Amino acid sequence: MRLGLAGGAAGKRALLLLPRGLESWELREAYALVDSAGYTVVDTVWYRRLSRSRLLSRAKLEEVARKAEQLRGDEDARIIVFDELRPREYFRIVKEARVETIDRTLLILEIFALHAGSKEAKYQIELARLKHRLPLVREAVRLAKMRELPGFLGPGGYAVDKYYKYMVSRIARIRRELERLRERRSVERAKRRSAGLPHVAIVGYASAGKTTLFNALTGAGKPVGSEYFTTISPKVKASLIGGRRVAFVDTVGFISRIPPEIIEAFHSTLEEAVRADLLLYVLDLSEPEHVVAEKLSEGLETLRRIGVVGVPMILVANKVDLVEEAERARLLSLVEAMTESVYPSLVGAVAVSAARGWGVGELRCRIATLLSGMDGSTC
Repeated sequence: MRLGLAGGAAGKRALLLLPRGLESWELREAYALVDSAGYTVVDTVWYRRLSRSRLLSRAKLEEVARKAEQLRGDEDARIIVFDELRPREYFRIVKEARVETIDRTLLILEIFALHAGSKEAKYQIELARLKHRLPLVREAVRLAKMRELPGFLGPGGYAVDKYYKYMVSRIARIRRELERLRERRSVERAKRRSAGLPHVAIVGYASAGKTTLFNALTGAGKPVGSEYFTTISPKVKASLIGGRRVAFVDTVGFISRIPPEIIEAFHSTLEEAVRADLLLYVLDLSEPEHVVAEKLSEGLETLRRIGVVGVPMILVANKVDLVEEAERARLLSLVEAMTESVYPSLVGAVAVSAARGWGVGELRCRIATLLSGMDGSTC
């Protein structure tokens, strides 16, 4: 399977390594992430993981090296392993294939970097990259001291060791800067609260339509697109809902198996969901039923991991204009029951098409009702 960038534009070339056993939606997500990072897949290698610590067999490694020959000499080309890549496996692949290699986490961070506009977002991405690369450089130090890091991988034990110390120092400095920015965000949030503005955080899986809904609720014109992670830094805009001003916060999208480095680095961003007065969980209802269920489960698990507990939530079933009318009520009832079984603070579900404006009025009414403490019978 080959993938080019939307519109047929040529991108950076990549050899994609995919683990066997991926669900069809996970495979689509893999290619969507690669596409969003600006890569064109020139070939694909499927593999079956040997063990937790060992990814590829010797024969599979040789296959990767053969297929990577076409990428050698291209500084922008990459081998992309859609998996967690341990340091020893990284060095096995790069030493054999002689092409720079990245794993799923670094691929996601490349996409983040394309959309990073604020200083905070750039710091968060750099922190996640450094933390993810640290074990790799630690292994490079070990191999260099054992004289097992030859050729273009071997800058020498002293140079690698010096770079490792720089990384540790840089991580500490970025954490201090992020803490300062986090305090500033907390002050800004406190000012909005003191002005009587309740906070409504829009959360959900990547590409579910969160920013489109944010625009529909606030009248903003934030860029939207089919690519992943168009929103990296939280966007805040106040809007009049039921006669009172409400601060809406658009947040970064969730993905399956979100790496812990990203959870930690984007703590201050994800904190907007933890501190919100109300959550709008956006779900793409137009996808196949099992995909909707899987993504809903992944997203709710991410909320649990970042510490969201007891915050009232409205489930917003988006893109209903792409669903058969006879199916809408059944699917809405299904996802509402699924969510309630995992997240007891669910207060209801609303079907909308954020792009067309369908159901947005009803959603605004539900938000006004909840924030005013009314019984839900009127707006």
